[in-house]
Amino acid sequence: REFLEYWMGNKLGRGRQVVDERYTRPQGLYVHKDVDHKKLRKLIIESKLAPCFPGDEDSCYDYEECPICFLYYPSLNRSRCCKKGICTECFLQMKNPNSTRPTQCPFCKTTNYAVEYKGVKSKEAKGFGADCKI
Repeated sequence: REFLEYWMGNKLGRGRQVVDERYTRPQGLYVHKDVDHKKLRKLIIESKLAPCFPGDEDSCYDYEECPICFLYYPSLNRSRCCKKGICTECFLQMKNPNSTRPTQCPFCKTTNYAVEYKGVKSKEAKGFGADCKI
């Protein structure tokens, strides 16, 4: 959980977060053969995608669950169409850069699936779930 403490509160000008370099690339949840790592790093640093934090199997009120991999993260991307949360690694699995067909939202099936990242939700927006397991 040290990555959350490091990442939280460290701001760069114009709303950009300071992101530890290790969270600008996939953590190994899936094998990503076709990922453009330079582009991914840029999108994360520009706060257009959530950092690739390692997922946590234990629930904590500060974390949100990705409904695809069922792991918990300090922050998730949001589907533009239905606002459902998704971690960056699951999003990368959904978006095949070599496909000619538009990707459908895995939640509401809208075509041209895209996400946005707005940072960590406030505690009020997340609600207060189970206590953190340490």
